[in-house]
Amino acid sequence: MTVMTESGATTREDLDGDDPVLLMLGVGKQLWQQESGDCFIERLRSETLPAPTFRQPERPEQSLLEAVWRRIESHQREEFHTSRGLPFTFDVAGAGIWFFREGRRINRKLTRTQVDVAVSRCPLASTTEIKDLMDYAYLFALLMDPRIRSGAW
Repeated sequence: MTVMTESGATTREDLDGDDPVLLMLGVGKQLWQQESGDCFIERLRSETLPAPTFRQPERPEQSLLEAVWRRIESHQREEFHTSRGLPFTFDVAGAGIWFFREGRRINRKLTRTQVDVAVSRCPLASTTEIKDLMDYAYLFALLMDPRIRSGAW
């Protein structure tokens, strides 16, 4: 393999003992032969990771989280509205939620972990209380809707 350096063309063999970063040139090339960079990013954004196989003893807040998640699952594809009145829908996929506006999917999947963090902060007075979470405007609208709150907060 030939590398262009400031002093001209250099082969990999000439780099031995020089810069360890330059010695790594071409090492991961085979990783991208099976999956394009765009597909890799889409897979990361979707966060479709397998659910953990271990179970911890249930605490009271866990039963609330489970109940809220079940309500979210039961109301998917129904129309909800943001605090500004914008309509949206959502689909639960594995351990996350895809939001849709005007029939188009928002290009990030909200994870179950993020939902659990937001539920632990409920009741919420405004979106700023969960601004550190992804898709907070949709998440706020979802959690503050009477169908999902169900009198829990």
